[in-house]
Amino acid sequence: MGSYKKSQLRQQILTTLSKSNPYSMKENAAVSKSDKKQTQVKNQDAAFIPATVQKHAQERVIELIEKVVKEPIDVSVPVHLQEDIQTLVLELLELIVPGSAQEQNDSEKTQSKSSNSTKSKKNKNYTNSFSTSNQVKEKQTENLHFQPKSTPSKATSSQNGALRDAIKLHEEGIKGNKQSVKNAISAFKDLAKQQKNNLEIKAYLGSATTLLGRDASSVTDKMKYALEGLKILDGVVQEAPNLVIARVLRGNVSYRLPEMYFQRTSTAIEDFSFLVSAYEKDSSILNEDEYVDILKNVIDACKRTNQSEKASMFQSKLKNINNVGSNVPVNANNSNEASSKTSKTEGKANGLTDEAILMHQKALNGGPTEVQRAIDFFESFVLTNTAPEVEMAYLDVQSMLGRDSNSTFEMFGSAIKSMKAMDRLINENPANPQLRLVRAKHSLRLPENFFRRSAIAVSDIEFLLTEYDKEPDSLNEETYQQLLFDLGCAYEKLEMIEEAKEAWNKLSQTSPSNGIQQLVNEKQEQYSYKQKKLRVLSQATKDKFYAEAKELHALGAKGNKLAAKQSLEAWGKAQQAYPDCEVANTYFAASIALVGKYASDPQEMFGETMKALKLLKTSIKTDNPELKFLRGSIYSVLPEGFFHSSNLAIRDFSGVRTAFERHHENPPISKDQYVKLLFDLGHLYKRTHLLDKAEKTFKKLVKVAPSSKYAQLIERQEGNPET
Repeated sequence: MGSYKKSQLRQQILTTLSKSNPYSMKENAAVSKSDKKQTQVKNQDAAFIPATVQKHAQERVIELIEKVVKEPIDVSVPVHLQEDIQTLVLELLELIVPGSAQEQNDSEKTQSKSSNSTKSKKNKNYTNSFSTSNQVKEKQTENLHFQPKSTPSKATSSQNGALRDAIKLHEEGIKGNKQSVKNAISAFKDLAKQQKNNLEIKAYLGSATTLLGRDASSVTDKMKYALEGLKILDGVVQEAPNLVIARVLRGNVSYRLPEMYFQRTSTAIEDFSFLVSAYEKDSSILNEDEYVDILKNVIDACKRTNQSEKASMFQSKLKNINNVGSNVPVNANNSNEASSKTSKTEGKANGLTDEAILMHQKALNGGPTEVQRAIDFFESFVLTNTAPEVEMAYLDVQSMLGRDSNSTFEMFGSAIKSMKAMDRLINENPANPQLRLVRAKHSLRLPENFFRRSAIAVSDIEFLLTEYDKEPDSLNEETYQQLLFDLGCAYEKLEMIEEAKEAWNKLSQTSPSNGIQQLVNEKQEQYSYKQKKLRVLSQATKDKFYAEAKELHALGAKGNKLAAKQSLEAWGKAQQAYPDCEVANTYFAASIALVGKYASDPQEMFGETMKALKLLKTSIKTDNPELKFLRGSIYSVLPEGFFHSSNLAIRDFSGVRTAFERHHENPPISKDQYVKLLFDLGHLYKRTHLLDKAEKTFKKLVKVAPSSKYAQLIERQEGNPET
């Protein structure tokens, strides 16, 4: 259809709208009349409007009339109503002649291209703004659906204006304005309440939330907000996979996030690949500068993950655009890496044997001796079995060298080396659930303050749970329940407590085993804690105050940060009141250690721990088993590579053990504490290579508490793998 016919058709729609609207002004009628002269030409059949379109037009006109009724017009139609009418005209024109609106958009895009080009520059933030919703449109093509009815085209004009303002704040936030980020989030949240089904708003809210992470001072908060934003963006893409703006925002967020901590490069590649494909079918969704930036980013993302073939394919597309990509070479080593990768996976790949699983499990539950035996086994096993599951188990075992090492260098070096190798292996085999399972457990074992791997654990566990929802046979029930609990723990490390509770509540509904349910109950008890009024408590007797303060410390030791903080405050008061009391002094020092344990900054953690250790060294003046058990428990969990406290823990625990075994009638600690002491003491003996003492201690434990969870752990360690 020629442009003359389209112009004629466009005017006919305007005229129809004008006549249908009893509130339209003479000014508008005059414009219609003057324009009508240009439309009285041949081919009058082009002005025919189908009945379905007339009906749709009438419905939209009624909507516009309602707006005018609420906002009387004195002189002319307000600008925001003119915009609504213009939007309606384009919509109706598109329904009659598909592709007509695209020509209009192409014209607008050409005019605004120069101003938009500055927005497509790379920056060092989490996200990179490409376009507002008026520039990134969905089309009714094979792969891109029309915008949902709940999006701004159907919202009130005031809501349209509010969304434009919020997007502008979002763009300012991307450029580094921290206050704009906060204002944008507030605006998007308000809009989301008004338009609950508007996925565009949700996508922008997710992107803005990740910017909070960029601006946060605490590393924990950075991780937390980045994950919260990604979760929102993932939800939008899952609900509307063809929503262009969601792909733009999520792709850029994923591209900017550190791969070691988030493993989101694959998501960036997925989104950028989608956008490239979509642009090739409909070039109006992005301008050329934006398309070029996406190509450059996806090439870089592919190179990061050693996907040389994909990188070359996108490189070719980039070179076709006025030779823009001629100076963006693909890594010359990629071809060699690809061929190496291919040859590596072409060998024998039978997977883990029962013996390999057993050796891996013994290393997990054991000490340096079991780890070395496992390493010796896998060094030979990998030569005849190159399955990725075998390599992953070998990497996991190698990382345990650092876990048990007395050397700080080896402790960090082994962990980091294994982390990088595991990430590479999963990038090569992203859909392998066994690899994800091992990496998730490995990530949760690492101290969060140093390695920041909880986000990786969340990603892997959610992948496994999604696969379980699709195929319940992919996991046994025990593993599924453990993963739900671990997911809550990963969120807890990231201080995303509501998400953690959600995971644990879901676990409670699955009829978990007694052991798992006990863990869940402890977590629920921990977070049901209500802050105590210490001023009232301090008026109690000394014995009652001490009893309450000990409960605070015990709850803090289980993971409740608020209780730990109150324990420090309470024992600080006790120390002031009774400066020579070894109970007050020891619990005060132990409370400092707890606060250090929960510090988000490594330097603060070290500082508080060293302060606590200095006080603990001189706080105990008598042979008090309760206090030695407390001090030994602190010594036993400290990284040996930093604090070299294993022998100190052995000394305290040995004394407490002797006191308990000599005084059965009036034991200084409970039996549960005694059983845990035996378990910890056995591992301390292993850590210090006192293997005979370790074996005797474990046998004693199994004898006195054969049905305890610690006895079960020892049984697994001795040779029965987990189911």
